[in-house]
Formats: sequence, structure tokens, C-alpha cells
Amino acid sequence: MKPVRQLNFIRKVSVGASPSSSVPSPTQASAKVDHSVSDPKNIKYADNLAVKQNLELAEFQALGIPPTIMSVQSPPSVPVYIRRGSLLSVYGVDSANNKAPIQHQLEIINPIKRFIYGNYASSYLKLISTTPFSMLVSSISRNFSIFTKSNNKSFVSLNLDGINDWAILDNQALQVYTGNSLKVGMYKLPYYILKALSKKYEIPSNSLTGLYKWNSLGYTLLSGRGQVGLVGNGTIYNVNLRPEEEILINQNNLLGISVNGPYDLQNCILKYSFPINNENDSDLQKQIETTSIKLTKKEVDSSTMGTYGYYFNLIKDGLQSLITSFKKIRSVLLTYFVGNQEFIKIVGPRNLLLQSNSPNQYKLDNNNISYSTIPLSSKSDKHVHQQIENKTASDYLNYVKVDKSGTNFKSTPDFKETIEKKV
Repeated sequence: MKPVRQLNFIRKVSVGASPSSSVPSPTQASAKVDHSVSDPKNIKYADNLAVKQNLELAEFQALGIPPTIMSVQSPPSVPVYIRRGSLLSVYGVDSANNKAPIQHQLEIINPIKRFIYGNYASSYLKLISTTPFSMLVSSISRNFSIFTKSNNKSFVSLNLDGINDWAILDNQALQVYTGNSLKVGMYKLPYYILKALSKKYEIPSNSLTGLYKWNSLGYTLLSGRGQVGLVGNGTIYNVNLRPEEEILINQNNLLGISVNGPYDLQNCILKYSFPINNENDSDLQKQIETTSIKLTKKEVDSSTMGTYGYYFNLIKDGLQSLITSFKKIRSVLLTYFVGNQEFIKIVGPRNLLLQSNSPNQYKLDNNNISYSTIPLSSKSDKHVHQQIENKTASDYLNYVKVDKSGTNFKSTPDFKETIEKKV
């Protein structure tokens, strides 16, 4: 039996402790979660929306320049009414202990009156919660409407303390309001002024207020205590009238006015018309008077006195009716083209809200403009090249000579003559 060879293999095995699975500490876990939140210092030029949990009364704050967003901080158990289609966001709600902290429902406020009086914004979203919450309201309602005029709108906040009321003349202005004792009513716009105002200005008692319109017959009256957010076209301005102070305002730019009850508008507003130059009317009136004198003389001298008198009265009445019709047609044309009859006079003391009613402004987008060089025509190009070629450096040499007579500017091909004179 032959000997068998054996092969011995030596393998080195290193034995060490197995690595333990690392469990992140609570601080490390929170550090990982914090990576989804940026440092507030990194966010610039943006308003920080604070959440207030301890509130007794609602707080309204307009945001932006111009203010196109209204921030509403609402206490618990106080309903907030928002115009349908204008709610942007609801935040600051603690839903851990309550699955449905906010309840909402659609409210239609005085639908028949609002439709008759021309106030078409009657549907509002009612929000109420058992805990404090915050919301953002837009100045633009995203509802389909054929009466939408402008997207350039801004907010103004009113705090009603129960001392005075507010008459809102724009039928699309009421955007958001809150208050358990706040009352929102609809009333008809007054057509005539009160007798007290007519006696004060010594005008007829049937003088017009200038507020009545065929397409907008009513206004919104806000009374009681609460917070209101109004929307106006363009920028909104506040005017405070002192006692016996007057102001002329275009009727379409008056957003709201402070009043004392629903029948106080006719005690402070009257229609105003700018005086018109009546030179043409006076000339025409003189011609009629001259014609009347001539006809009167003929009437006296003529034997047929009845015949001349009949035609005289007929012509006189016809000319007077013609003048009256001419004045009416002219006033209607001035109202339509110039807007002379749209101004109203308001007597203080009052608080007024005016809206600029600016139309949409379109800016020229410079990024979409392609700038191209305009090629010169062949004639102008040759003319420019000829002028450049004909001129040399000596044509641009000038010197100044100062003496007793003054300062003289002269051109020279070179400075040889000047140097020789000095030498």
C-alpha cells in the first residue's frame, strides 16, 4: 500500500464582537423631523400668519399692499359669515380631541329683498367652531357672475361699537362679517331729501338725493356690534367730515357712509349739478323777446287784432316748448357723456369710505419684447459714411480765448499759430 500524501490547509479566522443595531435617540429623531421645516429667517418679504388661541373678540387684519387678503382670528362659538367663493384657508385648528372642530353651512341672507334691491351677493358661508381658529379671506369671489366689474379690489375693516350705523352703497362690498349682535339689513335708497335739509339750503322739498338708480334700488345697513370686512374697487380712502363741512363726491365712488338709523341718508345727501354756461339760451331768449315785441306792435297797429294775437301766442308757445325740449335733451346728453348729474353733496359730520374705482391696468411685459436693430436705408447709410470719411482729426480741434470782451470758442486745424504768437 502506497503512502497517501496529506494536504494541510491553514486558515486564519478572526473572531470579534458583532456590531449592535444602533437605535436613534429621541433627540436624533427630532433632528431628522426638523429637516422638513426651514428656519424662519430664510423666508423673507412674507407676512407671518400668527395664531391666537386666547380670544374674546374677533380680530380682522388686512394683509398686503394693497390689502387684498383679510386675516380673521375668530374666538370659539362665534359665527363668521364669509361670502361664498372667497375663503382661501383655515388654519390654527386643534383637531386632536375633536374630529370636526369647525361646522359650516350655507346661509342665504334676505334673498328676496336683495334681489329686488339689486344686491346680488346674498349667499354666505357660515363657519363656527368650539375652539379658536383663523382663516384667510380673498377680496375676489370665485363665483360666476355676469356683473363682475374689476379684479383690482382691496379690503377695509370696520369695527362697529353700537354707537352709529353704516350704510354700504356698493351692493358687492360686504365680504366677511362676524358678531353675535351685528345686524345686516336691506333698505330702499331714498329718492327725495328731507324737509329739514331743504330748508337749510333753501331748495325745493322735492329735491333729489342722487342715490336712486334703476339697477340698484337698495343699500345694506350695518348696525349693532361686530367686525366687518368690506371690499372696494381700487384703493379705499377714509374721509372724516366735521360739522357743517361739505364735500362733492361722484356717486359711483362712494362705498359707505356713517348714519344714525335707516332713514338718515336723506338728511345728509343731495344731488349736485355743476353750473352750465347758458349763453346760447340767453341769446335764444332775447330773440324770442324781440320777436314778441315786434308781433305786439303789429298786433296793436293792425285792424285784424284777433288773427295776429292767435298766431302770436301760437309762435310764442312753440318757441318756449322748443327751448324746454332743448334743455332737457342737453341735460340728458351731459349726463350720458360728461357725467354731470352723478355728483352728490354730503354734509357733515360724517365718516365716508371712498373707492378709487380704478380699471384694470395692463403692464407691458418687457420679457416678451424682442429688440431688433433697424437697418438704415442705403441713402442714409451712404450719407453717414460720407460725412465720417470727409472729416479728419483736425476738424475736432477747438480752443478757448478769454479776454475782457468775454469767452470765445474757436476751432483750428492745429495749434501752430497759437504757439507762434506766444513765442
